[in-house]
Amino acid sequence: MYKKPDFEPNRNEMLEILQSNIQPISRVETIPLTTAAGRVCAETICAKNDLPNKPVSGCDGIAVRFADFIKGMPNTYSWTEGKEYCFSNTGVAIAETFDTVIPIEKVELDKEGKIRLLVVPSRCGEYVGAVGSHLKKGEVLIYKGEIITPALMGILLSDGFMNIRVLAKPKVVFIPTGDELVPAGFETPCEKNVESNSLMLKAYIEEYGAEAIIYPIIPDEFKKLQEAIFSAVQIADLVLICAGSSKGSKDFTIDLLESLGKLTVYELGHGPGKHCSLTYFENIPIIGLPGPPNGADLVTTLYVKNTLSLMQMQPVQLPYTLEAIFTNDTNMYGLDFIDYAYVFIKKGQYYVRPVAMQGKTRAELYHAHNARFYIKKQTAFKAGDVINVEMRLPKEYITEEE
Repeated sequence: MYKKPDFEPNRNEMLEILQSNIQPISRVETIPLTTAAGRVCAETICAKNDLPNKPVSGCDGIAVRFADFIKGMPNTYSWTEGKEYCFSNTGVAIAETFDTVIPIEKVELDKEGKIRLLVVPSRCGEYVGAVGSHLKKGEVLIYKGEIITPALMGILLSDGFMNIRVLAKPKVVFIPTGDELVPAGFETPCEKNVESNSLMLKAYIEEYGAEAIIYPIIPDEFKKLQEAIFSAVQIADLVLICAGSSKGSKDFTIDLLESLGKLTVYELGHGPGKHCSLTYFENIPIIGLPGPPNGADLVTTLYVKNTLSLMQMQPVQLPYTLEAIFTNDTNMYGLDFIDYAYVFIKKGQYYVRPVAMQGKTRAELYHAHNARFYIKKQTAFKAGDVINVEMRLPKEYITEEE
């Protein structure tokens, strides 16, 4: 039975709750470095070698001895390859008898194979890569908790690393509930809804670096939901339950969660997504998601994303913001609200126009907005106010209006 909670956290408070409670994954696995892009390194790794381990040519050219140029340009007509000089290639070790390289663009070669130099090297070691100039033995190549990028893969591979220890991907179980739901891909019977949240959430979960396990639709039966939760916490690092947390006659999810574990958040102090909860059962966090797809989408991109970030030793992340001039007056809300908006450019300035949710289909709403803004309860924005908007798309997608 629904009861008014004593504490309804706003967005910042909910994120602080997650930061205080979510622990990094402890499981570690070893994988080939060639498949590690995007994974989280589980240990700090230091260079095993100096690279290069011998002086190498910094460009295509000829390797020479700088001492031969102390008195200026020598007569190179009598020079012999292998004695006074040798040809060098970028990244290739030069013979120990030479210490400087002259770029090939500054070298002329006649028909008889004699060389003529167009420049005198300015210093000993010019265009030579010193020992350890690429990697220095003992220096940190990657830190524990750092995301493995293609560039870091290249650095590690160059030092001979072929495998790497990474955090295991968090396992996320999603439990859809509701007698009114049918699986996607089937003809929708009258008075039923297609359960689309599963595939949407699976895509988000995988985008956030985790593994998604989707349960079949659970009917509105207390015992069957209880069994599903008991099963989920045995295999998951995070459990998501969709719907059943509102005021309907069959909305008993919150009562069930409260009977099983520690109910940390009953519901949120903002909309959309108000009916989002956080429970711990068997030390596994369980996030209750709103049933309506718009609310489920918002809660997922805010709280599920950051839960998985924290599990993977990453910081809390919010959408990037930009300042824009508000075009309309808004009404006051009874709770904090994350509203949809459209940002555009006019005469070189960013403007933001609120997008009404009512009267729009899901598709219309999706295409009508490119940003959101957060407004606290009992406050309102006026036309002309400069506010921070949170972008859904990169600013390069913002179009200009006359």
